[in-house]
Amino acid sequence: MCNPLHAGPRQANAGAPQQQEPSAKGAPAQDTAEQAPPDDDASNLSDQVIQDVLEPLRTGMATQNIKQVMSVFDKSQMTGYGDLEQQVHAFVRQYQEIHFRYRILQATAQNDHASSTVEIDMDAMPYQASMIPARRSVQARFQLKQEPKGWRVVSFSPFDLFSLSNYTETDTR
Repeated sequence: MCNPLHAGPRQANAGAPQQQEPSAKGAPAQDTAEQAPPDDDASNLSDQVIQDVLEPLRTGMATQNIKQVMSVFDKSQMTGYGDLEQQVHAFVRQYQEIHFRYRILQATAQNDHASSTVEIDMDAMPYQASMIPARRSVQARFQLKQEPKGWRVVSFSPFDLFSLSNYTETDTR
C-alpha cells in the first residue's frame, strides 16, 4: 500500500503481489499462503475498500454527485443515514470545488465485516468569492459490511465529517 494521500484512482495491480509461476522443471508452485507477506490480506482488503468505498466517495465529492457519495453508505443498516445525507447536501450547496484526499492507515476484516482507519483531507472552495476556502484533516474510522455489490459503510466516526461547522477557514488568497 502506498503512503501518499490518494487524489486519484490507483493503477490496476500497482504494488500487488504477482502470482508465482511453476518452476522450469514443471514442479508446481508452492502454496502462496506460505510465501505471502503477512500484510497481503490487509493489502487486498485496502484495495477493495479503495475500489468500493473511498474512490466512489472521492469522485462523488469532487463531482458533487450526492447519489454517488451516498451509495457507499448502507442506508438500511446505518443509523443517522438521513442526517448524513443532509450534511452532504449542505456541504455541496456551500462549496463549488471540493478536493478529497485519503490514505488508508489500517484495514482489518473478519468474515463479511471489516474496519478501516483512513486519514482524510478535504479542501473546499466556496461559491461566494467573499467567503474563505475551508479545509479539514481528520482520521476517520469506517465500519464496513461485505454485500453482493462490494463493501458498504455501516458506521463511521467522526459522524460529522461533512458538517460545515467542522471546517477551518484557510486564507489562500
